[in-house]
Amino acid sequence: MSIHKFQLFADYHQVYIMDEKSDDDTGEIWNEFSSDIHLAIAKNTVAVGTYRNVTIPFEIEVVNEEPLINLDAWDHISQGYFSVISGKCSIFGCTEYVPDADIISIPIGDYSIYSLAKGLNTIKTEWEDAEDYYKVIMWLSSKKQHQLIKKYDIKT
Repeated sequence: MSIHKFQLFADYHQVYIMDEKSDDDTGEIWNEFSSDIHLAIAKNTVAVGTYRNVTIPFEIEVVNEEPLINLDAWDHISQGYFSVISGKCSIFGCTEYVPDADIISIPIGDYSIYSLAKGLNTIKTEWEDAEDYYKVIMWLSSKKQHQLIKKYDIKT
């Protein structure tokens, strides 16, 4: 198990986990479904949709098996998958220069992921401080599910 914490600029409301050898076209992964569940996937890339277009706390936890998720602890939960082919993933905001991105080392293989968000009710406006927090939990798995588990409804 390993935990990696970042502060990432979520430009265009998105941050990425991308295998260093990926040739995925991230301009083609967002559609109505992925936008609705705040999670877009490609073969070697995961894009997490955020609720603000600012620097956000982002955590990646690599675990040995599928975790039990406390639904009450998170405002929004989606599930996805991707493959790690090089053993290294770049972690970056949408408009960051990828060669300068943070890198994590993880075992090569197919992964299932949970994308989690909490503290979303503390967001008052886009630019004001809030306590929103984003986390991806990933584990080796052959499951290929891309689905919404719990949806956060934005209160206007």
